Amino acid sequence: MIRVRAHGHIGTALGKAEFEIYRDEMKVKEVLEVITSSSKLKISPPAVLIAVNGVEISALDQEDTVVKSGDEIVLIPVSHGG
Repeated sequence: MIRVRAHGHIGTALGKAEFEIYRDEMKVKEVLEVITSSSKLKISPPAVLIAVNGVEISALDQEDTVVKSGDEIVLIPVSHGG
């Protein structure tokens, strides 16, 4: 099981803040497609910080990062002000 936690307005827009995907392995971009398939929300960097097991995906293989059962993806909205 791959766990996804969506913080802030992302969880609100998706209708829930936590997801469990029962797959052994998939890429981050596939996970994002699964959780957004029933909404019009587009989740992608740099508007959203995406971390896999506490490591931001820019330090890994971006959206091609492979996640496996037992891994956790965290989605954090990036807010800017001025």
